[in-house]
Amino acid sequence: MAAVLIPLGLVILMLAVGLETRLDAFRALARAPRAVAVGLILEVAGLPLVAAAVAQLFGLAPVHAVGLVLVAAAPAGVTSNFVTLMAGGDVACSVVLTVATSAIAPLVVPLALAAAFAVFADESVRVVLPFGPTFGAVALTTVAPLALAAIFAHRRPDAADRLRPFARRVSMVVFLAIVAAAIVAQGWALLPAIRDVGPAALAFDLAGLALFVAVARGARIDRVRLSALVMTGGLRNVAVALTVAVALLARPEVGAAATVYVVVMNAVALTWVAIVRRLPEIKDAR
Repeated sequence: MAAVLIPLGLVILMLAVGLETRLDAFRALARAPRAVAVGLILEVAGLPLVAAAVAQLFGLAPVHAVGLVLVAAAPAGVTSNFVTLMAGGDVACSVVLTVATSAIAPLVVPLALAAAFAVFADESVRVVLPFGPTFGAVALTTVAPLALAAIFAHRRPDAADRLRPFARRVSMVVFLAIVAAAIVAQGWALLPAIRDVGPAALAFDLAGLALFVAVARGARIDRVRLSALVMTGGLRNVAVALTVAVALLARPEVGAAATVYVVVMNAVALTWVAIVRRLPEIKDAR
């Protein structure tokens, strides 16, 4: 059931996001791509290194250390685009990062996974992540609905204005339902995962957030795009990590970190949203 409802819910979210997204935002991003470049470097290289450091610091068992690096190497999650909107962030920046990290995931994930197995488990492991299913899922649940809704809003602004209040209410309910369904889908595996990996998963998420904030400020990236970087960096595509662990590796214990990260990433992201929405410039923009 969750395998059907979650993708459908993501499409609904991205339709709502598209109604709020101006096509000019993508053109502005093309003229000033620094935030995307910084975000891409941090997601591809920074997060796996942070995960490895946290795993070492917490003395995680090899399978859990590998699992945490796998979560870090997974592409940005589709829900990051909606949560970026909630936080008053740059949705165009979030969408571009989600699509870009999904496109290169078949290269990044196997490399990070092989390195993690070599370092933490002294094993030589090779996995092939197919490009079609990985990128195709993002194209169908993110790019297509967002583009359709954004074009509609551009061509029919009056109709889009009437739809936005309803879309906001519906999308919030759908988002909460997606989070709940993702947590419930983990079943009883969630409890031992929290015990074994919970503190390390939380430390990884917070350390990643701190890294993004520090580098973005150093690069003089504005707060609107900073929120996009933080959301795409924190909200990973856990489904990809679980697919690799369970289906490709046939080692479900490696997926324990991804199981608990479902809870951690959403809790941290919603806390960030609650904080930034209190900031004067975000209030003025809403």
